[in-house]
Amino acid sequence: MGRRPARGVWWVALGGMACGLVLGGIGCALIPPNSFLDPTKVGRFGLDAHEGGIRRILTPRDTPPGLAGATEPTPEDVLPNYEEYRLTAGDGVGVSIQDLLAPGNPYSAVIEVSPLGEIRLPEVGAVRVAGLTEHEAEQEIAARLKDGGILPRPVVQVFTQQRRGRIFSILGAVGQPGPYPIPDPDFRLLDAFGLAGDVSAVAKKAYVIRRTSTAGAFVPGAERTPWERLPAPPAEPLVVPPSEDFAPQGGLSTDVGLAAGEQPEPSPPQTPEQRELQEVIAPGPASPASATQGAAGARPGLEPIIFDPQTGELLEAKPGATAAAPPEAPPLPPATALPPPDIRQLEQPFDWANVPEPPLTQRVISIDVGELKNGNPRFNIVLRNRDVINIPADTGVFYVVGEVQRPGVYAFGGRDITIKQAMAIVGGFTPLAWPGRCEVIRREPGTDKQLTITVNLDAIYAGLEDDFFLRDDDIINVGTHIVAPFLFVIRNSFRFTYGFGFVYDRNFADRDSYGSKINPEIIDQQRRAQRGLPF
Repeated sequence: MGRRPARGVWWVALGGMACGLVLGGIGCALIPPNSFLDPTKVGRFGLDAHEGGIRRILTPRDTPPGLAGATEPTPEDVLPNYEEYRLTAGDGVGVSIQDLLAPGNPYSAVIEVSPLGEIRLPEVGAVRVAGLTEHEAEQEIAARLKDGGILPRPVVQVFTQQRRGRIFSILGAVGQPGPYPIPDPDFRLLDAFGLAGDVSAVAKKAYVIRRTSTAGAFVPGAERTPWERLPAPPAEPLVVPPSEDFAPQGGLSTDVGLAAGEQPEPSPPQTPEQRELQEVIAPGPASPASATQGAAGARPGLEPIIFDPQTGELLEAKPGATAAAPPEAPPLPPATALPPPDIRQLEQPFDWANVPEPPLTQRVISIDVGELKNGNPRFNIVLRNRDVINIPADTGVFYVVGEVQRPGVYAFGGRDITIKQAMAIVGGFTPLAWPGRCEVIRREPGTDKQLTITVNLDAIYAGLEDDFFLRDDDIINVGTHIVAPFLFVIRNSFRFTYGFGFVYDRNFADRDSYGSKINPEIIDQQRRAQRGLPF
């Protein structure tokens, strides 16, 4: 019988079979730029320079990063809008009127504009100042004083002490979030950062949410108040005809409320005061014909009331002017019964998907904080009224699992991290990793769905595919392969020594090659001692 082959021979045979399997089935593990028999040694390792891109969109289902609909600043955003401030509700207005209450003494007070846009002054009453500039408010108050006969030559001064109409709000990763006033028309974004205590050191993006010019909305660069959005009153004087139900005859009486066929009760004798009032209301003698004539149209002797809709003052009526008879109302159509509602239509669910969306009334401006602080004037835009600055706080994380050295959860730290950088953060691959088998699990924004994307890290490191940025809550799973354990055994079978030879290890060597042995001299001494020999 032949000698039984050593155990190391079987291991060599198995290693050769594994190597053949790798060479035949998975030859990519042995092809450069990978290291020999080690797929975890990824890279390009070429002599020429290589240029590649970094993708921000990994799949067509990915939405653009940042706030939805954000756009870059335009040249109009950096131009200041110099215009005089217009008063609005909540402003603190200082008013000074010379000789209003006492000759030689000025009247001075700080008055808050009411929610209706008015201020109340002694001897004048309510004055509407919302939507007016300081100079226009002075002219309005002076006209009221002069027309009312209060002061023949009024001297009025109006100045705004507290402005509520030009403010901006800042929130997010800043030192002191909250609303702040806009002190001048050339107030810019860097000024707002300084006023709010600067932004976080890891903040990369800022978003300015600005109201756009739509119906009923604020216009950038123009201070539109709610009173300016109301329809303007008519310029022509309004004429109010006297009521048909009012017929002063023989005293202050009326036939309103009498049923058909009823006669009004005789009025008591008039007093002198009543006769004077009767002459003021209806000059001229009252005749029985006037009562019958008044039932059909306007009553003679009554003049229409005419007032100016702009100022609310009464205008003098022309002599002999009478109000026109009101037009007869057309006859109403006969009432028809409405059909009962269809129960089947009421039971159908409401189609929320086809509800028309309201028009967009805001614009989102994307600001690169790094470029802004580096002095790029393109991003240092001018703030408008009611602007909201949002600096998102960095709370994003990503997860790495599988065949990596340090799996776990990691924070972005305010940086844009690619998948290559993520592999460097976790310490690289384990000996059993297979970079060609990797997947990224990404959650679809706004839904409860997630998408699993196959990624070839081997091709990305070799420069055959572009790298990409990770997003919040991304999960990176690095897998292995069926031949990875065989490659690991083969590449760890031998190790070099200082004498440029090979040393057996436990994978290929017999037991007597690595087990401990006793010195033969010690064995001979033990045998002689057992026999009782002295030497």
